[in-house]
Amino acid sequence: MTFECAETGASGPRPSSEAARVPREDAPHTTPSVVQVDRALHALAISGVHVASRVISDRYIPTLHALERAAVARSVVTRQAEFATGRALLRSLLGKDVPIPIAPDRAPVLPVGVHASLAHDHHLAVAALSRSATVRSIGIDIEPVTELPAEMAAVIVRTDEGPVDAHLAFTLKEAAYKAWSRLGGRMLDFHDVRLEVRADSFVAEVLPTGMLLQGRYVNIGDRWISLVVVQRG
Repeated sequence: MTFECAETGASGPRPSSEAARVPREDAPHTTPSVVQVDRALHALAISGVHVASRVISDRYIPTLHALERAAVARSVVTRQAEFATGRALLRSLLGKDVPIPIAPDRAPVLPVGVHASLAHDHHLAVAALSRSATVRSIGIDIEPVTELPAEMAAVIVRTDEGPVDAHLAFTLKEAAYKAWSRLGGRMLDFHDVRLEVRADSFVAEVLPTGMLLQGRYVNIGDRWISLVVVQRG
């Protein structure tokens, strides 16, 4: 299984307190509100990185530009709604009503000097964007807090990463891969990325290059959200 650079959570490379390392069966897994998610995103973001979220809705479909509409013309309405919500979210962060086409790697094509990342699940879309000259790349992801089957966990988690929750590892590696791919990095397998997970942050080492990507994560309700920002210098 390999990562795909896409606007959504995808297969490929995607951190941890003791509570995060062991799934908490007694923990309340409630869907967070946009206000709660936005608050969590702002806690993750560094200076110069703007973040926001939206509930996925088909009301954004009419706001698509012609190029964007063509990209999802044959998709089911639910997929069109996901795509349109993501585009509306990115435009709100840009502050401009401009078309945002899809690159060959499925990432959004943004104006020169703008770095951004977008992710969504079936309910929420999240995005991070920066115009700062000190930012080189961004990766964001959102995933459900659910336990994965043992065989899938083995594909995602390396034996030298410790007892990290597999779905958490997935979202961390996915965010890292998105940031890595925007720097021109090659396709990766999950085991090509080694995580060091801390209480609310993580380091993702891309093997065999040794490149270190620093990120942060949060558990809010029934979601994991992760963010990687690669800075210059």
